[in-house]
Amino acid sequence: MLKAAVDELAERGIAEFSITSVATRAHAAKRSIYARWTRREDLILAGMATLAAGLVPPRTGGIREDLKAILDQIAAVFVEPRLSILQRCAAEIEQFPDMYAIFKRDSIDQCLAAIEDALHDAVKRGEVRGDIDPSTVADTITGAIAFYATTSETDTLPAMRREELIRLMLDGLVPRRQ
Repeated sequence: MLKAAVDELAERGIAEFSITSVATRAHAAKRSIYARWTRREDLILAGMATLAAGLVPPRTGGIREDLKAILDQIAAVFVEPRLSILQRCAAEIEQFPDMYAIFKRDSIDQCLAAIEDALHDAVKRGEVRGDIDPSTVADTITGAIAFYATTSETDTLPAMRREELIRLMLDGLVPRRQ
């Protein structure tokens, strides 16, 4: 049922989300859906929650390896159906700001937090300057991946693109030599 809800969100968005259509997609009775989720919004949020990246810094002991793992995980967030849902949510943000906020918290903010946590660890190890703003770095990395996902024909971030993004970030973040 949740997969059917996700597919419905990707195709129709929040405004046109239909319990009847979800039931048809899931080959389930509407009564079965309402037994689990009493309100349409509850099912929408449950479907969105399945898209949560669940990212945590891998804590490999080095920022380069941490970023490799995190960037691959983040790139997996910006594939279908998440990408369509994100685009639809962004288009419907004014109509459904509370629902968008939950989706952003469960998907996008987890991506940002994983990067920020990895950077905090790297600062403690002396791999990254302490004067950087982790949220700006996280926004930059996530924005670059999201931009690539929405403008390329492939739905995966190529390893060479990932490596170049990491190199670019780390060259700008390494401690300055005196």
